[in-house]
Amino acid sequence: MVLLSIGRITFGQTPGTAELTDAYKALAAKDYTQAVPLFRKGLALQPSNAGGHKDLAYALLKTGENAEARDEFEAAVKLNTKDEIAALEYAFLAYETKKPVEARRTFDRLRHSANPATRATAEQAFQNVDRPLADGVARWQEALRKAANPDDLSFYSAHWELAELAELREDYVLAAQQYAICRKLKPKLGELLLLEAGVLRKLNRLEEANAELLLASRSSDSRTAELALEQLGSRYPYPYEFVEALKLDQSNVTLRRELAYLYLAMHKESEARTEFERLLQFSPADRLAREQLELMNGGLKQRAPPSDTAAPSTSLTTTPNGLVQSSSSQPKVDARAMGVKSLAMGYYNDAIKYLRQAHEQSPDDAEVMLKLGYAYNMAKNDQEAIPWFDHARHSGDTFVAVEAAKAFHNLRGDTLPQTTVWLLPMYSSRWQDAFTYGQIKRTVPLPWASANRVFSFYVSTRFIGDVKSSVPNGIAAPQYLSESSVILGAGIATKTWHHLTGWVEAGEAFKYLPFRHDIGIAIPDYRGGINFAKGFGSLLGSNVPGLFYETTGDAIYVNRFDKDWLFYSQHRAGRTFRVGENSAFQLLLNANLTQDAKAQYWANTVEFGPGIKIKAPFLPPGTFFSTDFLHGVYTNNDYNPRRPNYNDLRVSFWYAFTK
Repeated sequence: MVLLSIGRITFGQTPGTAELTDAYKALAAKDYTQAVPLFRKGLALQPSNAGGHKDLAYALLKTGENAEARDEFEAAVKLNTKDEIAALEYAFLAYETKKPVEARRTFDRLRHSANPATRATAEQAFQNVDRPLADGVARWQEALRKAANPDDLSFYSAHWELAELAELREDYVLAAQQYAICRKLKPKLGELLLLEAGVLRKLNRLEEANAELLLASRSSDSRTAELALEQLGSRYPYPYEFVEALKLDQSNVTLRRELAYLYLAMHKESEARTEFERLLQFSPADRLAREQLELMNGGLKQRAPPSDTAAPSTSLTTTPNGLVQSSSSQPKVDARAMGVKSLAMGYYNDAIKYLRQAHEQSPDDAEVMLKLGYAYNMAKNDQEAIPWFDHARHSGDTFVAVEAAKAFHNLRGDTLPQTTVWLLPMYSSRWQDAFTYGQIKRTVPLPWASANRVFSFYVSTRFIGDVKSSVPNGIAAPQYLSESSVILGAGIATKTWHHLTGWVEAGEAFKYLPFRHDIGIAIPDYRGGINFAKGFGSLLGSNVPGLFYETTGDAIYVNRFDKDWLFYSQHRAGRTFRVGENSAFQLLLNANLTQDAKAQYWANTVEFGPGIKIKAPFLPPGTFFSTDFLHGVYTNNDYNPRRPNYNDLRVSFWYAFTK
């Protein structure tokens, strides 16, 4: 039924680049998997486009990529600090994606906003995040105050919990104090050094933090050492930094030996001798330190490593300048397993490093190539990701090839076959009838369409029908309410440009009612049009409640409607309310205008009235209920067999998806 409207997608600000325009086109078709890489390509050219980052974030939410959506909202807020909607979205997603510190900090800032709605939402969210943390801090502090000996090892977990809660509340002084107590209770736990260093850096106590990291970088735990080295950077530490680190752990033999050799390299033999002597106090069996001391004292001229006494994994050599050095054969690291594990844990740079090693060891391992593509993509380096997906998609492993091909084409923004389905059952009290409108559309990539990226070709099956399949009293031609047909056709749609999309379609309409004789069994069907859609504020898919406004406009040509042009302008404004995590509803006002080129009475109306739209948690994404109470006025009453005014209760159910 062409008189009634279909829900539209709302777009954000459209940039002027071809890549972003194509992204909005994909967004209009609800093809979020294609829209995301197109947005990324466009934003690589326009990184300061705050609206583009925000719209990419909403597209990522549709694909379930909450962590990436969070990052895009963050980028939008940095570019436009006044966008409080984006800031709230970022804060909620930060909390959902295990970044409570950032969430709490953002809510804290927004609860002082000049906007009452933002202030109220942020205040409630801040209290929801902060209150459990504050209660936990108070509870553990009270427990430790009542303890007879809170520095006993049995209270280790209490200090740890208190440190973590204090860090989440950004009470870094308390957190540093508690982590220091934990380290004294368990000095061999290298992870504590990293945690304490992170807190000290936030307090701008950089020298202390570097001492913690230096000690951690020489930890026996390889993961702790690697993380600490990454934070320290490539600069080699100064002797005083070694001294500060050794104050934290006097018995660290590895660190003390390195300091001793550093002194030797600087020709500070006295200091070096002192460190080697102290090293032997902590480790009397350290043969390397003992032989170096003998050499410095003139008792050892040069000694090759005896195979019968040296440890199986260690050999000793004396360099020309008199330094005794060791070489150790370390067990081989399973680069493939480490790469896959690092990728799963979100350490994307580590994953890239290990997976590249695994690829060198086994160049034909297609899964390693696929994982490398994912790692580069998650590290936001799509230029490196694309070649790896390209290699993997030619693999003999079917699963790997299919997954890699999808990723390859998505990142390149290639036009891929996709299916869009929408369904709109509706009841209208004005006609006392129920209608159903629906379409299944399959995009078919063509070489010329992919080249110019202006048009896309598709095939379509439409269904337009109603329950009664008749019109009382001859008030209008039957097709104006329901065409009672299945329409098979093919069409071309343009890319979206400044919220405008054009389309033309040709096909054949087949009636499914044997008793209907006003049309043939199969008749040609030609239609086309232009669509405009835009929205502002807290729309139904938003995580933030608030005011909204959306508008849609259509100009539609239908050949079988006496070659008529129909024009629609529809406006909705109101407020969105959140009810739980995955549900919301809108209270709104409608204002609709309909006209046609031939000035027929049924196609010239003005409608207005309240409505409600509901998104329920038990329904799949892209589904909502609507109920509208409309009062309508015919603006042209020539040949109108009915009253000039009417009331209409419309109840509808919208469902759509793209895959």
